[in-house]
Amino acid sequence: MNTTQSNRITLEPFHHLPQILLSGDNTRTALILRQALAEEGFRVELAAGYNELENLWQQHRHPMVLLEVSGPQAVEPAIRTALRLKYQDPRQFVGYIADPLLQTSGLAGDAIFPRGSEKLTKALRRHFREL
Repeated sequence: MNTTQSNRITLEPFHHLPQILLSGDNTRTALILRQALAEEGFRVELAAGYNELENLWQQHRHPMVLLEVSGPQAVEPAIRTALRLKYQDPRQFVGYIADPLLQTSGLAGDAIFPRGSEKLTKALRRHFREL
């Protein structure tokens, strides 16, 4: 496992899985999700917050961006981040990781994935099989 100064983690990738850029309003939750995804073979780069996510995305243009939304207070900042990315590149995949209750709170993106580590990895694998 390789780690770098910017909290990036890269494992031997499954060649069919794209690099994921992950961030959220709750650092602890984002770390747990990053670890769970990495253990399942996903290549994950973790940004310390939505602002850092935008900076990293500008540098690397990750094929998939996931915004972890831990509660109602995070909906608006996550949506603003997603809209800024989509404004710069309408083809950019932006998904949310959110509880089912938040799925009706105005989250607008390419997909909404469940927050639980096991459910998330299964949903992402299913999503990539459908591509």
